[in-house]
Amino acid sequence: MAKKTAPAALQTEVVNDEEWAKILTRKGLVVVDVYSDWSGPCTGMVSILKKIKMEIGGDALSYATEGRMINLMFGANCPQFLKMLTTELERIQTGDEHEFSIDVSEQSPEEIRLQNIQEETTIAKEIERKSRKQAETKARYEAEMLHLTTSLRNETCLLLFPWVFKDEEGHKRDKKMSPPYVELIEELLPEHYTVEQEMRKRLNEDLLKQILVESTYSFPAAAKQLLFDGKCMFMRLKFVEGERDLDVENHLCTILFNQPALPESEDDWNEECYAGKHCPAFEVYDRESGKFPFVWTPPTPRNKAVVFRTIFTVYTNTTYPYEDKMTKVPIIVFKYDYTRKNDLRIVLEMFEDDVIDFGVFEYDKPTEAKMIAKSIEEFETSTEEKTGENPEKAIEESKLYFPDIAIVEETQSDDEEKPEEENQDNVP
Repeated sequence: MAKKTAPAALQTEVVNDEEWAKILTRKGLVVVDVYSDWSGPCTGMVSILKKIKMEIGGDALSYATEGRMINLMFGANCPQFLKMLTTELERIQTGDEHEFSIDVSEQSPEEIRLQNIQEETTIAKEIERKSRKQAETKARYEAEMLHLTTSLRNETCLLLFPWVFKDEEGHKRDKKMSPPYVELIEELLPEHYTVEQEMRKRLNEDLLKQILVESTYSFPAAAKQLLFDGKCMFMRLKFVEGERDLDVENHLCTILFNQPALPESEDDWNEECYAGKHCPAFEVYDRESGKFPFVWTPPTPRNKAVVFRTIFTVYTNTTYPYEDKMTKVPIIVFKYDYTRKNDLRIVLEMFEDDVIDFGVFEYDKPTEAKMIAKSIEEFETSTEEKTGENPEKAIEESKLYFPDIAIVEETQSDDEEKPEEENQDNVP
């Protein structure tokens, strides 16, 4: 009686590179099911593969041929798969050429096509996201500008250069001893403006660029040298009651420069105007022009709004707080255990623009929990204890669980340094 031979295994699970290399050495047509861990293999196809092997393939179907990929299909469309498999088996049996024959490590035409579609879709979505974000940012900026220009319609400000407050030796002097300041405060402004605030501030190149936003004016190099040499004085001004019908910016320019607009250069000044008749008390070398700039004011309402927001930040935010109505969207809070940090890292990268705040806390009690990190990277690098519970709650619950066991509380050793007792007497 002939010995029965065990039927060849229809399926083989490949778990490492060595087993995969053996699969590629098989003769005939090999069907490879590539799947994710979360989904598992396509077990529903097993019965269909058995039927095809017996009826059509025989030994030629071992479920890439000759170790090379000759076709590829995504998904589990059974009719499409049967048609493709039958076609490839017939090509093997008749010796016809396949549509392609490539190494299994290379991309098939279908993979390249889908990858190109995915890349184009990703690029289009990114362009759309950036455009939408830019449009939202511009809309917020314009809304805030409208709010500030409307709120500050009766207010303005001016800047005095540092040299105004220096004496003959270049040392600091009292502002009341400065002729430009005294003339401005006692003669020019009282009839039209009230001085609401004076602020000394040292300017640099970056800060100067900030306050010149929304303005076409630029300071010459010589003027910048004088501007950065010490602390400037910013004055916040407000129209007096009788002047409310005038243009607050143009009216101040008329007082300072005898013209309703900010002069583009020093050559446009005349010696009769306030800005052109003062010079430093100390000697200035390498100065070609005899005119010394010492006063500036925002020429437009939008530029004025920028200066107020940059220099008089506290006053502006307190007196004219801006409420961004575009940000009134529902906020959802998600809480996860720290063991999910690797999954969270992927989600945070995908939705970076949508996540408002992120933090790692000691335990799940919002009113008392202390934040220990603001990012997963900070948590991994700087946190020694990567988990934690409320110790007080643990002691309290342990008494309930084990009432017969006394809790050993930590006490301070006599060898440890004790805090110095506070003196109860009040020292005048």
